[in-house]
Amino acid sequence: MRDKSMEQKKPGQNFLFFQLNSEERESAIYYFLEAILRVRDSRPGLSGAGFFDEDANIYLAHLLFAMSLPEYHDMADPFISSDPGEVSEWIRQADDPMLRYFIYKVNADNLLVKNTLFAEKPGEVNRVICRKTEKGTNRLAVAYYDHAARCHKGIYHKKTGVGQVLDKISGRYELYRKILLRIREDYFQFIHCFREQAFDHFFAQMNRYERFIRKDDLLDQFLGVYQSWLVSKVPESRDQARALAMELKKIDPEFRFDLSKLS
Repeated sequence: MRDKSMEQKKPGQNFLFFQLNSEERESAIYYFLEAILRVRDSRPGLSGAGFFDEDANIYLAHLLFAMSLPEYHDMADPFISSDPGEVSEWIRQADDPMLRYFIYKVNADNLLVKNTLFAEKPGEVNRVICRKTEKGTNRLAVAYYDHAARCHKGIYHKKTGVGQVLDKISGRYELYRKILLRIREDYFQFIHCFREQAFDHFFAQMNRYERFIRKDDLLDQFLGVYQSWLVSKVPESRDQARALAMELKKIDPEFRFDLSKLS
């Protein structure tokens, strides 16, 4: 059962999270931004003509990338609940204004993504019920974004870039919901490739680890055989030491040993 005490619930220091700190992250966010712009350009009703919202596009691209990372969920999930009453209780218990902002924000983001990228298509029998549920969920998300925007402005006592973006999403929630619905394929294509790359990276790390372990083992064997040859001058020890030295060279090109010493 989840602990509802806000005293033990503190997000990480970087809970805004959206900080570009690597070329890979920047490329991933650019991929999502391209997908968003492509949808908006192809559908006049989603173009957002008449108001500036490029900042909202960037916010959504950052959000989609964050949602693909386990680190984000480790940070955000303890503050997310499907029960509005529980969220309200957390807000009531939170003394830190930044924490109240964070709770509203991650719950708003979660509802937006959950009901677009991860929305299930309802069957004919349940369609009317699902529509009513969806409307209620959308209204709740709008309220969370609105509260998050107000909290952010209250923290800094002025209009902020983040607050303005949250205001835009709250005021035109249906527009951004439709955009995310239309980039589901792009999102899951990214997730598939991202996981494959992570899997490949894991095996590459394992291979490097195995090579290091193999190198240490071979080096111990080589030193033992070489010492034995220095004492006994037995040809078998010399040949074994030479073979081990050559194998070590293959594993680690920086390994140096003068084979003429075995003459």
